[in-house]
Amino acid sequence: MPTALPRDLREAIAKDLKAGLSRVEIARKYGVARDTVGRIARRLFGPAPRGKRPLFDAEKRSQARELYLAGEPVSRIALAVGCSEETIRRWAADYGWREELARRRQTPEHLEAEIARLSAIISQAGDGKASYKLAMRLRMLQKAYDGIRRALPRPKPIPKVQLAAAAELLQQAIAPEYGLLPYQRAFLLDDARYRCVLKARQIGFTYVIGLSAVLGLAAGRDQIIVSASEDQARLVMAHLRAHAEKLGLPIEDDTDREIRIAGCKATALSTNWRTAQGYTGDVWFDEFAWAPRPDALFNAVVPAITRVGGRITVCSTPWVPGNLFWKIATDHQGKYGHFSRHTITIHDAIAQGMPLPGGLEELRMNFDAASWAMFFECQWAEEEGALMPWSLLDEIAEDLAPVGKKAAAPRYGRLRLGIDLGRVHDRTVLCLVGEILDPVALAPTGRLRLIQYKAVQGLDFARQRALIEDWIRQYPVEQVAIDRTGLGMQLSEELARAHPGLVVGRVFTAQAKERMALDLLRLAEQKRLSIPRDPALMAELHAVRRIPTATGIRFDAPRNAAGHADAFWALALAIDGMEGFARQGRMEVALW
Repeated sequence: MPTALPRDLREAIAKDLKAGLSRVEIARKYGVARDTVGRIARRLFGPAPRGKRPLFDAEKRSQARELYLAGEPVSRIALAVGCSEETIRRWAADYGWREELARRRQTPEHLEAEIARLSAIISQAGDGKASYKLAMRLRMLQKAYDGIRRALPRPKPIPKVQLAAAAELLQQAIAPEYGLLPYQRAFLLDDARYRCVLKARQIGFTYVIGLSAVLGLAAGRDQIIVSASEDQARLVMAHLRAHAEKLGLPIEDDTDREIRIAGCKATALSTNWRTAQGYTGDVWFDEFAWAPRPDALFNAVVPAITRVGGRITVCSTPWVPGNLFWKIATDHQGKYGHFSRHTITIHDAIAQGMPLPGGLEELRMNFDAASWAMFFECQWAEEEGALMPWSLLDEIAEDLAPVGKKAAAPRYGRLRLGIDLGRVHDRTVLCLVGEILDPVALAPTGRLRLIQYKAVQGLDFARQRALIEDWIRQYPVEQVAIDRTGLGMQLSEELARAHPGLVVGRVFTAQAKERMALDLLRLAEQKRLSIPRDPALMAELHAVRRIPTATGIRFDAPRNAAGHADAFWALALAIDGMEGFARQGRMEVALW
């Protein structure tokens, strides 16, 4: 049996594959077999194209993957998809399904579901060789399940907190006339000292966080609210003010980061773990999965509860497995059994009466399948061949304006504007990128930052031009790179004539997209690019995939009602051709 490669060696090989080195060069560089490099390449990009159209499209493969990871027997998957069992086994090897299924089988919840599914199949299979194989498989799963259950620590009692909310005001808040939905009321009535909420977006949970914080203030408990971004912190504080007014509680003091009610204060903190220490009270971690360095932040803030008998509430939409929020939400290794847990998907919210103008299907059209599953169905993110993995986006994302900090505004040298045009099906996205200067010497640091971005959809070209002209007047950019492919040709030509030498058009050929995508990836991997910590923006950057074709690799993203990773291409356009940051010599510029 071959020895597994060390993790750092696998990561180095994967990095060289992404950079475009050949498998022969990589094998020679690291002293490994070409077949070993090939296996890692298949994990990243899928099997290499054979020069002819595949017999089965991505939708069939996705259906097979879902059934395989649910533990369905290969014979039944082949029958459902309409292919051979050997094809299913080859896909499982090429795309890493075997390893993913093995990881999932480390949790008792997955094994329980797989055992129940297999038991139902056996009950309908009758006698015979196939039934015997299924029974042996069931026995193996049951044995693995028993072993995992024995290894898990015994459930811990969930600590309770006394007087977490003013009793009279709590009864007023959960009364029908206050307008809360059942899952919001259930959260308010949870008296656990440690609470974890895995939630979908746009279900009104930030609203109930503000209400619960007001009830805590009225009960004489300080509140510490740690949000993943400044905008999110402002939203929580705005809800807090609104609930205080609705409940008839006078606000004694109100500043940008502190609100005082009934002699107690709610404080909004940034996600900087170094400055988050020294506060006492009930602690709220809002959108905790998206916070930078969550472990350091948690360890810095949590001691605030020890002296006052406070409580901890962590809530977030899901992100990547392995971070601290994932560990708490899944009770990783049985270490977080003292947390009560609430999970609310978009389907749960609608079933409990949440109104959704336009309906669920209209909302779904605005997201690709992976983003929809993560943001609205509470499923943990999966890479699935993404050009920019979530771990990389986490490293380059930062909150540019921490709550309560009056830090000096960063200074920028060269500014570039990238514009990806859309009209009906796609959005128009503007991305402004700046070269960061040293705050003392005012010399270039060799790093770029996405300073500002804006997305609009459904605007006619006249209004789009007015928006672009406004940005050109507002920011002293050295170049505006604009997509002139398809519908954007006329608008890009008009802007180029109006601003000769400033506005240049780019044609999105396969070669140009490859160059721009790899330049953007290289800057991110070198930590020479930073972006706002915005989940929607990060999801768009993550959406671009390496897609094998008969002639090579194509860089693209699934299309949805909001476009297809338009922010990625606008950002890539802004950087394309920028001296010192992008490769030179193969730019495709349209001249008039």
